[in-house]
Amino acid sequence: MALLRYNVYIVYPYAVAASLILNDVDSVLSSLHSKEAKQQFKRNKENELNRKFKYELENLTISQGQILVKLIARETGKPCYQIVRDLKGGVNAGIWQTVAVLFNNNLKNSYDPEGEDQAIEAIVQEILARGHFEAKRS
Repeated sequence: MALLRYNVYIVYPYAVAASLILNDVDSVLSSLHSKEAKQQFKRNKENELNRKFKYELENLTISQGQILVKLIARETGKPCYQIVRDLKGGVNAGIWQTVAVLFNNNLKNSYDPEGEDQAIEAIVQEILARGHFEAKRS
């Protein structure tokens, strides 16, 4: 349980950031009307996020990656696969799902706070009770 707590504390900030970034991206994309403008915005945002997070995320353990996928689903209400599919298309989502499976992960995982993810949820509630990561939810 101590290792799970440690891993949740490591990746939860990334899940909160993903949720906030996704809300921002969705908001901006809904205000853009041309396909070219949307593609350019997504390309620029992807480059920005790669510069900001790529190195840190590459250094996560497999267990931390699995927890992160679940926590992103918790924070956004959507599995990572759906997020990638919506933003990058079905082919890219399929490629990333294949990579995830190679690392014993599944981007299609949902979050079940009352079932298999009960222990993770308890740790998240502990984090929130301490007043950390109070993101605005839509």
